[in-house]
Amino acid sequence: MKKLFLLIMTAFALTISGCAKKYTLSTDFGEPTTLSSPERVILDVASNNNIVLSWSGGGALDGSYALYEVLFHRKGENTTEPIEWIKSDQGAEQKLTLTHATLNAIARKAGIKPGEKGELSWTVVTSKGGERLTTDLKKDIEVTRGEGIDNMPNSLYLFGAGNESNGAEGSLFRKAADGIYVIYSQVIGSGELEFKGKVGEEEYSYFLDNDKLKEGVGTMTVAPNTNPYRITVDFNTLSIKTELITNVRAIWGATYDVIGQLAYIGAGKFVANNSVIRFIDPSKPETNPPGWLGWIEERYYFIAEVDNVEKCWGRMDGVSSERPVGGEPLSFYELGEFTWSQWDHLWKMKGSLDSKRATITIHTNKDNLMVHEFSNITNL
Repeated sequence: MKKLFLLIMTAFALTISGCAKKYTLSTDFGEPTTLSSPERVILDVASNNNIVLSWSGGGALDGSYALYEVLFHRKGENTTEPIEWIKSDQGAEQKLTLTHATLNAIARKAGIKPGEKGELSWTVVTSKGGERLTTDLKKDIEVTRGEGIDNMPNSLYLFGAGNESNGAEGSLFRKAADGIYVIYSQVIGSGELEFKGKVGEEEYSYFLDNDKLKEGVGTMTVAPNTNPYRITVDFNTLSIKTELITNVRAIWGATYDVIGQLAYIGAGKFVANNSVIRFIDPSKPETNPPGWLGWIEERYYFIAEVDNVEKCWGRMDGVSSERPVGGEPLSFYELGEFTWSQWDHLWKMKGSLDSKRATITIHTNKDNLMVHEFSNITNL
């Protein structure tokens, strides 16, 4: 029995050894032999064109693949201290595709100022099986930055005599995406608005000059209106857009009947007080059921006129349309803006809201989300 056990263990060890040998990866690979990129680039952050850096030669010698990383540094400086490093396309392709905005950000890190010209160098690191090789080859690109803003704010505030707070304090924008800030606000009095941002503890001002956003002190004048504007500041395209918001209401998706007409009350809030909520019920004529309805219907969304065009303010794609039961995250009630289509972007109401009165509120900036809620719920 002991001999049999030793034979089995020996065979097992040989099998493991054979497998290990079979699957050992070769780390033999070489460095690129040529680098290619444009000699010079005039950057435009709004451009949809891409800039391609490519290389050839080297790679894995066994016909498999190697991984690549592109290192950027200021021309003439040590490649061991890059200002940026980015994996190649798919991590294994012998090229890197850059947007103008990305190369602009790298140029900013290199200390090239907006409107100025400077040179960047790039090189390639090849790796395989844990080993890394940095080629001695370098390629230079002369970069001219367009007018832009280096001090991108972490948070943005609306000031000025035209702000609904009479300029006494700043109103916080919602950060809708990287570089994009949105606020809903009335414009009053003179209509003069100011934009101020914070980068860490530092404060910066921004203004429009010939329809281009710039860093510096200045004002923007918007026609005063009793209705609020949606103001979108886009640092990616250096633009500010204003859109007048009117006729905001919550409606039933099945009948378009209005559940509540929401009025703007300031501080980015739309409110409909004492809204009567009755689910659409075929057995209750007072709920105005359509003839085709064979079930109790509680689906709803919001409609708003944005510069006189009706838009759906509805649930975001991917958020469940099933009836909430309580405990849902705030993001469940987040509003997105869409082209109005009857059966898209609907929510279901909580069952407990049927035959109730409620305050319906849209918060355009609550924990950096645009959401809605039902509160002050009472029996009819």
